[in-house]
Amino acid sequence: MGFIDDVEAILAKTPENCQRALFSATMPPQIKKVAQTYLRNATEVRIESETRTVERISQFVLPVYAERKLDALTRILEVEPIDAAIIFVRTKAETTMLAEKLSARGHAVAPLSGDLNQRQREQTVEDLKRGKKDIIIATDVAARGLDVSRITHVINYDMPKNVEEYVHRIGRTARMGRPGTAITFVSEWDFPILDVILDHLGSDLERGNLAFSHI
Repeated sequence: MGFIDDVEAILAKTPENCQRALFSATMPPQIKKVAQTYLRNATEVRIESETRTVERISQFVLPVYAERKLDALTRILEVEPIDAAIIFVRTKAETTMLAEKLSARGHAVAPLSGDLNQRQREQTVEDLKRGKKDIIIATDVAARGLDVSRITHVINYDMPKNVEEYVHRIGRTARMGRPGTAITFVSEWDFPILDVILDHLGSDLERGNLAFSHI
């Protein structure tokens, strides 16, 4: 959806009798609307969702008050053996604000959101791949399809809205057969969503403790 205007511009110029197929990791209302607009008598094929995430990903939840999340994140970045990390937040504005705060603390960080044009997004991802940046603060839309093998950690600074979003986010680590770590901050109002995620995964997540060198 981050570049839906370009997609629709291309589709508008395709002939009526061409064959069209839509592939999407999720099917939210916005994507369904695109399908209904541009596909004719389409057959929907669903691949069964994976209920369990990759075994190579060590998953932790970290209960933390909302006003203490920045302190907790700063501590994690100090003690965790991070090569590169992607930190997920809910809004575009948060990507910029959090990136500025971490940059002031000496981290090589950049925001990644729909406010950036396609070339800027590609450059940010390339900087992460080449080690010019070590941390990306991203919204879910901007992080779709992001595949960088050096990402060792995913941090859900803001709780994902649903199970699919959680699975997609943590799947940004443990690429190319490598292990990865996913840490999810859980504030006081996040527990209902956490319960849904845990029920879907069919297992509990280990609780983190910032007193240790590894979450």
